[in-house]
Amino acid sequence: MATQRLGNAKFVKRGYGQVEVNHVAFQRTGQIYAQLPAAADIALLENGQFAKYDYEAKEVNFTGKGDWLMVFNEVKLYKDREQYEDFAMIKRNYNGRVYSPIGQESSELKTVVNYDGEAFKEGSEEGFGIQMPVFNYPQKMPEGTKMVPRLVKINTGDLITMNTINEEELAVGDVLMVGADGYLAKAGDENGPKFLVVKVYTLADNQPAVKLQCIA
Repeated sequence: MATQRLGNAKFVKRGYGQVEVNHVAFQRTGQIYAQLPAAADIALLENGQFAKYDYEAKEVNFTGKGDWLMVFNEVKLYKDREQYEDFAMIKRNYNGRVYSPIGQESSELKTVVNYDGEAFKEGSEEGFGIQMPVFNYPQKMPEGTKMVPRLVKINTGDLITMNTINEEELAVGDVLMVGADGYLAKAGDENGPKFLVVKVYTLADNQPAVKLQCIA
């Protein structure tokens, strides 16, 4: 059980950031994304942190285009004394090797062969040569990546309780935005989601937390 802050969010007193969803749309809309690996340079993702689902780069990062999505991984505890505060997605604890058991399409082309193992010849009775993409079985994780996080879309009006905030003090009426490191703070991406502190609260383990309403 953690006795001090282990992550990077200043508002957390012990362990890593935690999130309690109070009223969220993604549970009905299905805006849940968990197919891309975290970028190789990401060593830690705490629940309540935000990231980009960069499908163009085929990775989760902090620099891609599109909306900020909230990290909301399933909490996994392996010892009786551990609590929710002890969980975060930490790269050194993961060893993902296979991204997909069925490889993705590559630019390499290969001639289709007939049942005798010989390449079809154009104009022959068997048919003609057909160029098709080569698939790798299985497809490995991109170099340097180990973990695949779960991200969820937080919509306007949603209510969440959390402490994964990069501020030491908060009050009702404060407005938070996503910083470049993915943590909520009073200064951040003006074009991203904004969260209003509607209640200074506590989590189940009695750590300070705030209830937030997504207002934009």
